[in-house]
Amino acid sequence: MKQPKIQIPSCGRRKIVTLPNKSHHVIQEPDRKREATFNQKVFDLSLSLSQSRINDATELRCIVLGLDGSIKESETRGTRDDLAKEWGLDGRDLRNVDLVSEGIPHLLVRPSVIFISMFTLRLLVRAHGVLLFLLPLEDCHVKVQDVFMTDLQRRLRPGPGSGIIAKLPYELRVVDAALASVIATLEAEHILIRREVEDSLRDSTREDVVYSVLRGLQDHRTRLVAIQQRARQFRSALREILENDDDMATMFLTDRQAGQPHAVEDHREVEYLLGAYYKNTDAIAESATALLGDLERTTETIQSILDVRRNQILVFEAQLEICMLGFAVSTFVAGLFGMNVANFFEESTSAFIILVLACVMGTVTIAKYGLWKLNKFRKLRF
Repeated sequence: MKQPKIQIPSCGRRKIVTLPNKSHHVIQEPDRKREATFNQKVFDLSLSLSQSRINDATELRCIVLGLDGSIKESETRGTRDDLAKEWGLDGRDLRNVDLVSEGIPHLLVRPSVIFISMFTLRLLVRAHGVLLFLLPLEDCHVKVQDVFMTDLQRRLRPGPGSGIIAKLPYELRVVDAALASVIATLEAEHILIRREVEDSLRDSTREDVVYSVLRGLQDHRTRLVAIQQRARQFRSALREILENDDDMATMFLTDRQAGQPHAVEDHREVEYLLGAYYKNTDAIAESATALLGDLERTTETIQSILDVRRNQILVFEAQLEICMLGFAVSTFVAGLFGMNVANFFEESTSAFIILVLACVMGTVTIAKYGLWKLNKFRKLRF
């Protein structure tokens, strides 16, 4: 005889059925509209950016600097195609020069020009001049251009303390000023944030401001991560040039223009220059990494303290509720005798004392039993 098949119910996860809720749809509808609006803005901006990348006729605002670092032309406009032809570049080399975002830093070396793109600082360097691109920066961006302009004039004008910088050709002094301005900006941001972090770490021992300190540490961590990332990107750009002997030898534009190009292995000044900034950038990145480690450890400690406090509050609430439970049971028993029902206790002179003592004993017994169970549960290890 054929045995009937027995269907065993599945032990998988049950589907959670969400009942329609009118208020739920009311709350979610603005979110959908906001998301649709954001997606439309992303599409429009992406379309405009993609069109601008393939349009070499886009005008760029620039400043031309002379041999002494002064402004030779306050503002000039030109298309990417015209500037690329004038300065000996391919149109693709300037494809991302007008990006408002900081982008990835890099140095592009060509036989007659050096293109420097370091975050918001972008310029073309030749043996007899500099073209500085003006970007529509927001107020939140650190204006490295202003630091570069001030430092460039000091480096190009010989004076006391110039040292070995005065012996470098014009283009290398411009590169030195550009790298120095970027390093100085990174180091200044790192020093200021480090001071704020140290103040927050000192305040972390105070119990009255532990919540505000935790919020401050999260903000400091975000800014430190940004500095660390920029320092590493800058270090990678320098490493890429240091690993290319041909590019370092080609950076002597003045000698090449004079008909004395350097051999591939003849680039000691450039190597020393880039190597010094590479070490400075590496120090900033490592310092930011170490400071981030201190922040994370302090944040974990504060969160552990807050977790302990939260658990203490929960235990106190449980203890209070257990005591209230015992009191409620005793009060309920006492309330039964307060009803207008004959209970043969009305004529007893000691009934009140007995009832009060019984209620107190019942409250204490229930509370002690509940607290004992609570302590037993707290001792468990999961």
